[in-house]
Amino acid sequence: MALPAPLSGVVCISNVTFKKRKFRVKKMNFFKVVLAVFFFASSSFVVPLFAADPVHLLQNDPALVSGTLSNGMAYYVLRNTEPANRIYLRLTVNAGSVLEDDDQKGIAHLIEHMAFNGTTQFAKNDLVNYFESIGMKFGPEVNAYTSFDETVYMLEIPADKPEILKTTLGVLHDWACGITFDQAELDKERGVVVEEWRLGRGVSGRVGDKQIPFLVKGSRYAERLPIGDPEIVKTVSRARVMDFYAKWYHPDLMSVVVVGDVDSDAIVKALVTSVGTVPASKTPTVRPKWDIQIQEKPDQIVIRDPEYPYVVAQMMDQHPALQLSTKEAFRENIVISMVLSAFNERLKEKVTVADPLMLNAQSGITQLANPTVFSFVALVPSTGKFVPAMQQAVTELDRLEQFGLTDAELARQKDSALNAMEQSWINRNKATSTNKANALVQYVIRGNTFVSIDDKHDLYKEIVPTITKEEVSAIIDKYWHKGRGNLFMVIAPESSRDVPSDADLRTLWRDWKPETPITGYSEKGLDRPLAASGITSAGKIVSEKVLLDLPGGEKSPAPIKEWILSNGVRVILCPTQFKANEILVSAWSKGGFLMASDAEFPSLAIAQSLRENSGLNGFSPTELSKKLAGKTVNAGIWLDEAYEGLWGSSSNTDLETLFQLLNLQLTSPYYSNEGWSSLKAQIDKVAESRKTDPASMFDDLKTRLLYGNDIRHSTLTPEFVSKLDKAVVESSSRARFTDVKDFTFVFTGSFDEALMRKYAETWLAGIPSTGKADEPVSKGLRFPKGIVSDNLAMGIDPKSQVFLGFGGNTKSETYDPELFGFLGQLLDIRLREVVREDMSGSYGVSVNTNYVCYPSPYFELSISFGCEPGRETELANAVIATIKEIQNAPVADTYVTKLKENFRRSREESLRTNQFWLNRIIDSDQRHLPLASIADTETVAAMITGDKLQSLAKQYLDTTNYVKAYLGPAKK
Repeated sequence: MALPAPLSGVVCISNVTFKKRKFRVKKMNFFKVVLAVFFFASSSFVVPLFAADPVHLLQNDPALVSGTLSNGMAYYVLRNTEPANRIYLRLTVNAGSVLEDDDQKGIAHLIEHMAFNGTTQFAKNDLVNYFESIGMKFGPEVNAYTSFDETVYMLEIPADKPEILKTTLGVLHDWACGITFDQAELDKERGVVVEEWRLGRGVSGRVGDKQIPFLVKGSRYAERLPIGDPEIVKTVSRARVMDFYAKWYHPDLMSVVVVGDVDSDAIVKALVTSVGTVPASKTPTVRPKWDIQIQEKPDQIVIRDPEYPYVVAQMMDQHPALQLSTKEAFRENIVISMVLSAFNERLKEKVTVADPLMLNAQSGITQLANPTVFSFVALVPSTGKFVPAMQQAVTELDRLEQFGLTDAELARQKDSALNAMEQSWINRNKATSTNKANALVQYVIRGNTFVSIDDKHDLYKEIVPTITKEEVSAIIDKYWHKGRGNLFMVIAPESSRDVPSDADLRTLWRDWKPETPITGYSEKGLDRPLAASGITSAGKIVSEKVLLDLPGGEKSPAPIKEWILSNGVRVILCPTQFKANEILVSAWSKGGFLMASDAEFPSLAIAQSLRENSGLNGFSPTELSKKLAGKTVNAGIWLDEAYEGLWGSSSNTDLETLFQLLNLQLTSPYYSNEGWSSLKAQIDKVAESRKTDPASMFDDLKTRLLYGNDIRHSTLTPEFVSKLDKAVVESSSRARFTDVKDFTFVFTGSFDEALMRKYAETWLAGIPSTGKADEPVSKGLRFPKGIVSDNLAMGIDPKSQVFLGFGGNTKSETYDPELFGFLGQLLDIRLREVVREDMSGSYGVSVNTNYVCYPSPYFELSISFGCEPGRETELANAVIATIKEIQNAPVADTYVTKLKENFRRSREESLRTNQFWLNRIIDSDQRHLPLASIADTETVAAMITGDKLQSLAKQYLDTTNYVKAYLGPAKK
């Protein structure tokens, strides 16, 4: 659940990536959402808000090779070897929905879809099939998006086969001038686009319908949302679609970006013979530009909706979007980032208190379209406290404007900025090609300079130390030069009685002043140490051995070792050179939620959230953040069904701080009354707001069908919330983390072994242990028998959801968890072909798999998708028919090839990341698999056969035993 910020609904992505999720919700992740639920999806980047004299122009990265082909198409080529053996390509078309005629609304987006449905060289869906056959997934590696001002096509390919690059450049050529717009394919794709529109409906769509015209009042952007008009999409002629393509898809409006493991000169030559042959425009293309008028007069809007979950208020100011092309603009950008970071720390302090007035508050900058950006302060008032919450937010904004930042705040922000840049610079050779390709797209679209990491590093070292309080105050004055902004927006449930009348709102926003004069910001001293050096008595490493001896270097870890500490803790060390300055850790111990009684379970399920909301060792969350300013380090706890553990990360410099945080998480946990009061207020609001949300009520229905009334699989119902008890949270959580004897710590990354030895003995080996180990016992989860189904009619818009779930106990073979995942991937491909492409029934089908190995093997597979009301049964039957087809007919070799190649290609990337080795070492350790199997790609690949996939489908997908649920609109 997130605020429908100005960014909502302004970018359309045709080839969606579906993240695999479990339909049995992990409480660790679910209740983390409680803390994140009110965060506003908007401040993704910062843009300078006023012009600087262009006296110091920034220079592009000298490694960037750029130019213009004879047909007018621009190109940008950058060699970058992270990841190795990968090339990232982008075709940027300077044409989006803002260029559509009145009878073409949605055509820019429809053309983007049609690019994957037939070109000169690839008929129908052959293009997608080709990329899947070389191991690239439709979605993550083969994708595109349409926005107001541009359309961008995105590809990732292997670099080890020249014929792949040649074919891919041919695809870019076809997209530029050879989309065929086959009538039959066009008619089918209309349905997919309409389903994408339908997917975006609901409360966020309805709010956006009112929000965007208010923000860009009087501009062409208010009338040209990229998703378009579904009625036009359904009926527009092929000729009008091709008119837009012919008018705007010209080489002089296009740019090609190529980043990766390439020879830049060779790529330029290849571009000349591929996209360079796209016919040039006969006359220069004049691409009109539309402005968004800055609204000078104060204006406000209250948007009410029966399904909106809670009240959100936003004070906003509007500014022209400027280019980051001068040193002055670069400096300004740094200062604004510091101001926002410091101000958000202040706002967070107001949220994590007892009986908070605001459940969340945040400031930031968001960009709706190229011409304009919006600065904002947004808040979620506690129930019944709209007026005092607004007064508190206004007071904090006024305080910032009157007094700026304190010396301590500015010093922390400088330390943090310099440290962040230093870490980026140290890992400069490990910056990913996908990030650089996306940055180059922004360079093309926004006109920002593509500055090298070396130049950025030098600029930060030059600029940051010289930033003054006076300069910060001047930036704040320009940032909020209209005081509290010129736009005010409130979004609220229809039933809310918190929001004052329009007249009272305006007075509260524009004119309210506190009774006593505002004073400057102050904070408590943070002089005491994070952890006293003698907090524990040091222990020793009592034994050590090599678990796996690998050659090391950049392609694999050095020998993996195991230490046993004097208190029984195991430490597994996996030193790597994958990144120059990254250390990751994860610790695990048997236990988890299974060690709690049913009465204790709800409280233990929110333990992680309470710990995060309380802070650590007497430091509140904001105090802890300030204490760690200028460091690259973080750590916390996690819990799931059968395990509990810790996670953390740090730079090499901050390794001891990482060990201190791990020690404190085990020895000095903090469960503050303020953290509890704040968290409980948030949980209560989320639980209350779910009642009007169709998706949440549909989750409740699915949960009841799958698990009955088992409290251990409950969603955030009022009954669940009523069982929460702070004392039980603390006692049950302490029980899980008190004894460390059966903990295993796994470290991966660029650490120094001598320092690891010192810190492990100082901060881990001395933690007291009773020598007791837990052995959780399964609660006997059973999947329901037969076909269990139910429907929910709820919601305003014409949209439905279909859910099918399979599951049960199983006997686990060694590689079943991996192979079960391949069955899910096969279904993902086949259901995309059947439900999306053949039947035009859905924007996309999500197939999620979960295989639990401990304490008893259990599997789950869910299939879900949105569709037009009335088509639920038809499409659900098609899903079942597809499953039966896989079970009864040989699986074609083309699908086996796709799965094998994707596995090989994804594994070759993963094997060079610290996170992969961390996860796989833990998985192998828990499942008693040899560590050597981690790097063994071919054993698993060889198991992927048509017969095996068919056997897995028969074993796991019983078409006489599954759960089925539909969500449709309320009956009128």
